Amino acid sequence: MTTHTITDAARRIAAQLDARGNSDLTGLPETLCRALKVQEEAGEMAQAVIGVLGQNPRKGVTHTWDDVVHEAIDTVMAALVFAETVQPGMLELTLDGRLDYLRQRAAASGAPDTEAPADIATPGCNALGQRRAATLRWLLNAHTEHGLPLPESIHAYDHGSLCLVLEEDRPDTVRAWAALLGVTVTEREAQHGGNQWRHVSATTEYGTDPIGVGWKYVDIYTLCDRRPITAPAPLAVAA
Repeated sequence: MTTHTITDAARRIAAQLDARGNSDLTGLPETLCRALKVQEEAGEMAQAVIGVLGQNPRKGVTHTWDDVVHEAIDTVMAALVFAETVQPGMLELTLDGRLDYLRQRAAASGAPDTEAPADIATPGCNALGQRRAATLRWLLNAHTEHGLPLPESIHAYDHGSLCLVLEEDRPDTVRAWAALLGVTVTEREAQHGGNQWRHVSATTEYGTDPIGVGWKYVDIYTLCDRRPITAPAPLAVAA
């Protein structure tokens, strides 16, 4: 079964629960119940482990390791259903981004990644140039694998920051990139040069090297609802 098949199954289960669930628990209560379901399944896995070991003298050995594996898979599916509930339509991006983060964290601790692609050096490039080339490969891979739109402009700085500017009025695209990187989307009002707009961005935590090529942090943003700054109407003065 592929990753996409697993996420498709989680989406179907979430949709079935939405259609057949308790109508009195829509919204936040339903989301909380699905979070608790993850804990419930984890508890059943723990119970199966106790059953394998026969730690309950009254019951003895009641489970096999196959039962433990089945309960572990149930726990994973409950977690994926919860993720789909919180971030609808973003499950593949969220899962792939998180798995990549865990792979990088394991590599940083010294665990070899035997399936990682070999680094491709670009002849004639310094360290920053190599980093930029690796970033372009990462962007193209995200575009090919997940259909994420490529940025309109890329700004790479010597101090280690990477800024990706998306087409204007694309907040959903920022949210998709944020799901892949595992970060939160923020919004703020901004103005400059006689215009004002809504700045929608996803910025990674400083020093985390979010895409594994040496950037200290990545900022992805779009400008929405660009409009001229309107001067307030003058107050009427009574005669």
